[in-house]
Amino acid sequence: MKNLINIIRNDIDEFHLNRKITRAKELSEQTGMHVNHNEYPAYFFGDLQAKFVLVHLNPKQQDNPSDSYKGSFKFDNFDEYFKFHRYYGKTHYGEHSDKSLKSPFDLKQIRFIKPFNVIEFDDNEYLNLEKVMDNKLQLELLPFGSSKFETALIKGDSLNPYVETLLDTIISQEREYVIFCGKVFESLLKNYIVSKKDYEFKLPKVDGSVAKNNSSFSKIVISFNGSEISAGMAKSFAQQGLNMSEYGKKCCQLYNQ
Repeated sequence: MKNLINIIRNDIDEFHLNRKITRAKELSEQTGMHVNHNEYPAYFFGDLQAKFVLVHLNPKQQDNPSDSYKGSFKFDNFDEYFKFHRYYGKTHYGEHSDKSLKSPFDLKQIRFIKPFNVIEFDDNEYLNLEKVMDNKLQLELLPFGSSKFETALIKGDSLNPYVETLLDTIISQEREYVIFCGKVFESLLKNYIVSKKDYEFKLPKVDGSVAKNNSSFSKIVISFNGSEISAGMAKSFAQQGLNMSEYGKKCCQLYNQ
């Protein structure tokens, strides 16, 4: 985890100094996939020591063609930036927030995580939104934002340094659940997966009927730096129209069997 914090500090210090992040620019050149080198990155949200870890590909941002960041900085320094991401939920949804935001994506995460019983949710939607952000760890494989993640443009092992930072962060603490969101992690983690069991199933829809399309989930074991990580791959997480409560319930059941 110390490794991740050092990387964040170096990137943010460089960003505040030069209004751009060199390694993000180099990654775009190397892969052919655009990522923003001229916007604030996002490495994580929530508690770096949390028992529940949800891994996504990268933050959703509009592609920015500028050479450097424009306008005044959102944060004065690294500490302010870090605190914002640690307490993102409190800032946007907490008691003293203006409650102007209610992200559909964060609501979706509540429905998915609820069946795992790792966060104590109640009937207060804003309190639940605060908890789902601050009481788990959300990691981004690439901290640099883009409008889409263009898997087809990823060449060879260009993302390996990012995968290794991710896995190093995960093994730095004891975790109860580690879930990678998206089928693309199958190829991104191929050098580290030592066992995999795939499941396909049809879920009930919200209206009570059964979905036409199959949903899928995999149980995996990852070997990294002498440690083994038991994890899940929620391949259908981004599927449109998915009954996320039922999907979370099924993933939890399969993860624990």
